[in-house]
Amino acid sequence: MLVASAPMQPPRSACLTALVAVALLVGCGRKATEADCQIIVDQTVAVKLKEKSITDPAAIAKMQEELRGEVKGEVMDGCVGKRISDSALTCIKGAQTQEEIVKCLR
Repeated sequence: MLVASAPMQPPRSACLTALVAVALLVGCGRKATEADCQIIVDQTVAVKLKEKSITDPAAIAKMQEELRGEVKGEVMDGCVGKRISDSALTCIKGAQTQEEIVKCLR
């Protein structure tokens, strides 16, 4: 018997991997540090939670901390050392939507 189930959502780290991969398309600038990559991850988390109407700073900080542990390996390894500009990071810090983050990285 087949049982219908809710559609599976990709893991949070897969979504972050995709966003960081987009960040790596930035061709000029300097090599990204771990701190730069963490800014991308943290802002992505904050924007995603805001889109879900979660605006409590404590909840956002908790989720950012949880994801830091999840993305330490593959995502951070794929980001650190790649090219990124200071203007892209400044733009990301001010982004209010995921679309804005992606635009910052173009």
